[in-house]
Amino acid sequence: MRERIKRNIKFIMGVVVGICCCSMAVYASYQYVANEVSYHPADQNWKVESVEEALNELHKQYQEKGNGYGVRRRLDAISSEWERVGASIGLEAHAQIGTIPVKNDFDSIYPWSDIISYNYDTDTKQIIAYYGEENFTFTPTGNVEVLTRIPEFYYKRYQDDTYEYVYISKEQKEGYTKSEEFSIGRYTMSGNATRVHSKSGVLPLTNTNITNFRIYARNLGEEFGQLDYHYFLIQLLYLVEYADYNAQVKLGHGYTNNTHTAPTQSGGCDALGMRSGSVDGTDNSSVIYRGIEDIFGNIWQFVDGINIKDYQTYICYDKNEYESDKFNGCYQPLGYMNANTNNQWISKLGYDASHPLIALPIETKGSSITYIMDTYWSLPGNRIAIFGGKWNNALNCGLWTLTSNDATTAAYSDIGSRLLKKN
Repeated sequence: MRERIKRNIKFIMGVVVGICCCSMAVYASYQYVANEVSYHPADQNWKVESVEEALNELHKQYQEKGNGYGVRRRLDAISSEWERVGASIGLEAHAQIGTIPVKNDFDSIYPWSDIISYNYDTDTKQIIAYYGEENFTFTPTGNVEVLTRIPEFYYKRYQDDTYEYVYISKEQKEGYTKSEEFSIGRYTMSGNATRVHSKSGVLPLTNTNITNFRIYARNLGEEFGQLDYHYFLIQLLYLVEYADYNAQVKLGHGYTNNTHTAPTQSGGCDALGMRSGSVDGTDNSSVIYRGIEDIFGNIWQFVDGINIKDYQTYICYDKNEYESDKFNGCYQPLGYMNANTNNQWISKLGYDASHPLIALPIETKGSSITYIMDTYWSLPGNRIAIFGGKWNNALNCGLWTLTSNDATTAAYSDIGSRLLKKN
């Protein structure tokens, strides 16, 4: 495409220069390229100094049109906001408070449009009902769970010298990675060592360690595990949709008021169905993102497959190989070190081109009103990754809030987990 445009521009310049002047040649060339990419700047005074400059700018716009739904943010940005790019330009996303409808253009855009909760029988391995069908229930009994399906999609996260970019697409595109369909517990795990669940109206299971949660989840069937690197895919879906790191502002504060002394039971967002938001917009109620309740707040959540040794993160993508305190085999080191600070606000996340999905804190000079606006805790030694924040962490909670203070044996009343199902 670029070479064809260049050839035609040279022809146009030759003709125009032959009959008038160089400035007209630049203008005519610009008009040709603009028509080629169906792009015309809103600013009618938009100027270029050369044909090559016009070509570069307009070809860049042509490429952007062919990209998926995206956002970008300057690497030196202080604001938590991202700029919409690609097919996202001009789109809006708002979260609900209660059942009052709001505008969200992503409700009709894949993959967000196809995210849906459903009832799944772990014995028969069958889907019983989808949300919206007559026999769907938030409070199943027996061996039926409430899961939320995330359809397959393609994603791309990368950085250049100026910006970080995130794109989501329905189709495969150059440089994109496929995320296979998966399902996640609509609610945090409840139940006990004998049988865990994902259902409404119960308190989350806590006071057990990451290894036990791994075992409990697998006991439901070989397709099950606990939440792992798929958490970062949820982050990307949210980020492209809402274009802001500050999920507490965009979705709701979550159950995070600093006067709370214990977790609340699941189901606080059932009335919202598949909408994102909260029932009243306060920090006394749970928050939900696309059928995933308490994605932050209420209790901390283990994220499996991540082991940290003296601030160096190791990642494994095979749930059958997950093992805490392991730093070889399938566990691969990221190309950056985590920040070695404790109880600080995150200002920058790491990027490794070999593991672009995994973004962990590498700098902590932020605040509650600057940069990422989520908090990071860490200590040296062998550690695990726990995300989200708990019932009384107030503004410290969020989708990027992380503590790596704890060892494998950590089992507290404020830490739980969430089911993950892969086909």
